Amino acid sequence: MNNFFSYDNESSFTTLVITPSWKQFFVNEIPLILICGISLFVAGIDNMPYATFIFWTGVILLLYLAYTLLYLLRIKYIITDQQIIYIHGVIGQAKDYMELYRIVDYREHSSLQQQIAKIKTITIISGDHSLPEFKMYGISKDSHITEEIRKRVEYNKQRKKIYEFTNR
Repeated sequence: MNNFFSYDNESSFTTLVITPSWKQFFVNEIPLILICGISLFVAGIDNMPYATFIFWTGVILLLYLAYTLLYLLRIKYIITDQQIIYIHGVIGQAKDYMELYRIVDYREHSSLQQQIAKIKTITIISGDHSLPEFKMYGISKDSHITEEIRKRVEYNKQRKKIYEFTNR
């Protein structure tokens, strides 16, 4: 569900709306999914000691997993020409804003499970004190979001006349 790219000229970027892949849920929660399934299966065995406790443990884990999946599916990363907006939450919804000109570095990485699922995590390092590190989870391995963000960051730094000086 990743909608990307295309801009008309250097100053007019298209707004990108990116959602994490559902595969990220399995990458994050595979141990709990297995424990939940096993506990519900074991609770159904006749004459199992503590069957009621095991059953309710499985139900609570199932409810937690359902909430976690719903939370992941409601995440949106909106990349405009000047900001990255991170929308998240299930019952209440929060929006975090990061100005593109404050971004100082990027990193793409994939755990072994993410490599198998063909997804990655993009970490953005910012000079913003309220959000110094921001992670975009569950991004398709084939996407070029980092390059698109880099173009927008450079454009915004030039537009605001912000230059980076290094001490060599």
